Amino acid sequence: MSGEKNKVSLSAVAACLVCMFSVGMVYLWSVFQKPVTDECGWSAPSVTMVSSAVIFMYVLGSFAGGALTDRFGPGRVAAAGGALFCAGLLASSYTVREGMPVWSVYLTYGAVAGTGTGFTYSSALNCIQRWFPHKRGFATGISVCAFGLSATVTAPLITALINVRGLTPTFRILAFTFPVLVVLASLFVKNPGREYLDGLAAAGGGSGGRQYTPRETLRTLKFWCLALSLLFLPAAYMMIIPRVKTLAAARGLSESMATLTVSLTGVASAISRLIAAAASDRAGRAVTIWVLTLVTLAASVCMTFARGWLYIAAVLLIVAGYSGPAGIFPAMASDSFGVKYSATNYGMAFMFLGVSAPLFTVISNTVSAAGAETGNYTAAFIIAAAGCAVPLIMLPVYDHAGKKGAKK
Repeated sequence: MSGEKNKVSLSAVAACLVCMFSVGMVYLWSVFQKPVTDECGWSAPSVTMVSSAVIFMYVLGSFAGGALTDRFGPGRVAAAGGALFCAGLLASSYTVREGMPVWSVYLTYGAVAGTGTGFTYSSALNCIQRWFPHKRGFATGISVCAFGLSATVTAPLITALINVRGLTPTFRILAFTFPVLVVLASLFVKNPGREYLDGLAAAGGGSGGRQYTPRETLRTLKFWCLALSLLFLPAAYMMIIPRVKTLAAARGLSESMATLTVSLTGVASAISRLIAAAASDRAGRAVTIWVLTLVTLAASVCMTFARGWLYIAAVLLIVAGYSGPAGIFPAMASDSFGVKYSATNYGMAFMFLGVSAPLFTVISNTVSAAGAETGNYTAAFIIAAAGCAVPLIMLPVYDHAGKKGAKK
């Protein structure tokens, strides 16, 4: 390829990554959890559910944002997401105070900020995939890596802000920093032109093939394999990770080592998202996720007896097994159903992750409450391992369906 129009737009790619990094901090509810509980007097389980509300609305926002991206383009949808994100954080500064009902935070932080996150996430992810149709795993990997790395980088900054300025001012400061970055970056978020894609196709790296409409996608076996995998794969993460620090003391770890383990989960998540997605370009999408799922199953079983460093290793492997596929599933959807409606098609499958979050959080809270009385959390670990069985079955079916379709 030659000519300016045949080159990757570094400004568009960089803008997408800025958007992903900026909205990734919405996942940091765990940092707010204790200060909010102390400030408002709400019960710990009700405050924990804010995280599930965020995930559910973020997934719902991704679906809606995907449909809007296919129609209006990624830049406008990313900007709209940034505006909603700002509104949600700003409104939360008025709801995290004594006397307010906990559902008000479900609405402001969960629904509004979560939906804004989904808008920006789906538009930026779809855009960067279009710039690298020949390396979708790599493109998705760097996107979700930026999204996941945000929590690791910004957590200590937000903690320091809460300690120095207080809870309410922190929400207001955040409302006019990260969302503003999203809106500014959205000015450069744009899809490649036809000449770029034609030139890439001529060089053997295009994204040809059938372009499935959302209705056609829903009729395929491959879609339902993806959807069911997205529903059950997060089971181990949702069942175990929220209680990593609580379990650490019982598994022979000091307070400082428990804190280190939590910090390392962010690093493991970012590395897994990047490496697994890039590896899937060579080894295959379904095979890569299948291996990660098998690792997750083994680590979940290991959690029934692991202590010390083995406990830390098991936790990090579960995080990697959950995070790695996040950079592969979007590329699988584009590979299978084409890029024309990819934001909508993947958004439909992604909805199953939205169901997974509250489902396994409720199961985890119920099982862990019983475990807290006896000190035995084995049931939670077994349920986590059992959840891996579904994607271990669905992914080979997906691969078989793809090979069968290719022969026709």
